[in-house]
This record gives sequence, structure tokens and C-alpha cells, in this order.
Amino acid sequence: MTIKPRYILIVHAVVLAACGRVIPQETEMTKAVNTALAIAQTDIALTQTAMPTVTPTNTPTALPTATTTPTLIPTQLPAPVLTPDTTQVEKWEEYQTELANAVLSSNPERGSEPVAYENALCEWDILGQSGQEVYVFAICALAEENGNTGRLAIIYLAADESIRSVKVAEFKGSFYDLGLYPADIQQKFCYYFPFSPPDRPPCLINSVNPGGRIDVLRTHLDYRQINPAEPPLVVLSATPTP
Repeated sequence: MTIKPRYILIVHAVVLAACGRVIPQETEMTKAVNTALAIAQTDIALTQTAMPTVTPTNTPTALPTATTTPTLIPTQLPAPVLTPDTTQVEKWEEYQTELANAVLSSNPERGSEPVAYENALCEWDILGQSGQEVYVFAICALAEENGNTGRLAIIYLAADESIRSVKVAEFKGSFYDLGLYPADIQQKFCYYFPFSPPDRPPCLINSVNPGGRIDVLRTHLDYRQINPAEPPLVVLSATPTP
């Protein structure tokens, strides 16, 4: 801090005046010195008050706190296709033959002669299995015709996992007999039937195209009618992709 010249002069004058006086006058000298110092301190205080306040230019700005909104997962049905086990893959031709006989012969106009369905092709999804009962949805067609027939069916297995019989679901009211299928299997029907009749549980579909799975099966069935050596989709689902 720099002391201004006028303060030095005041102090100097007081000292000179004191030199010409005796000790009893020391009190007056002290008063003069104190007065000079008080003036100097007041001037310094006024100077500091007049100085501008320096505000930091790099004051950090508070960033807003990010809030994360949880994403709700839409309700979806379990996947309709179950990967077949090794035996079901090895015996897929037996499955196809038995399903063709049961599904195609369910149409009264076709008859029930197994020989008529020797060259038939089928696509099927395994919806679930409970013990020796395998729940499927199958679409079958003769190799030489354009039409096809789709049905819900149950495959009953023997102890050695060979097919003992196949039962096609019959209609009961406006839909199939639901008493043949567990509740979790019934929910998968929405993949194959786009409507929901009053006597069937409502479809729990949010992001799945109702009935869209039938189009997938029919497209591959049409392809196999031109390329009969191609296995059904259910077999391809269990085949490792090279």
C-alpha cells in the first residue's frame, strides 16, 4: 500500500513542532499524530470502497440434472415356435405324414384314405408339450394343389417317442374346443387367428401381428411344393446356421 505525500507532510510537521517543545507538551504532539493517522486511514478506506469488485468470469454454470424415465416393456406373447428335440427332428417326416393324414382328412370332402396323402407336405409349429402330448398348429397341402388346410392338433407320443396318434381339434361354438389346451397354449392362438370370439380368451398382443404366423407358414409351404427336398421351418429352426 502506498502512503500519499500529504500524509508524510502532516506527520513531518507534527514532529518538527514537537522538537521545539518540552516534554509536558508531548500530549499535544500525540494528539496531532493520531489525528494525522486517522485522516490517512479514512482516506485509505474510502479509496478501497471506491474500487470496483472483480467478478470471476469463469463462474461455472449449474447443469440441469438428467432424469431417466423408465421404459415400459410392452406385453408380448411367448414365442409360438418351440425348438424341437433331437427325436422330433430325426422323425420329422413321420410327423409330416401323420399330421397330413389327420389335418387333410378332417375336411369331409377329402375323405380319410391315407394313400391320398402320401405326397402331402406340412408346416407346423410346436406350441408346447405336456408329458406325451405335443400341441401344434399345422398347415398341410397336397403337392399338386394350391389350396391348404390349417388346424390345431395334438400329437400323442408313445413311450419311445414315436407317434401313437394325432387328434385334430374340433370346433365347439364359434371356435375350437379350448378344453384340450392349457391356458398358456391358448394365448399363442393369436399368432394364427386374427379374431377373438367371445368364447376365447382375449389376445394379449401388443407388438405382434395377429394371425401373421400363418402367412409365414404358407409362404414356406408354397416354396416346398416347388422344392420338395426343403425341410419344414420347424426343422430349420433346430438346424445350426452355417
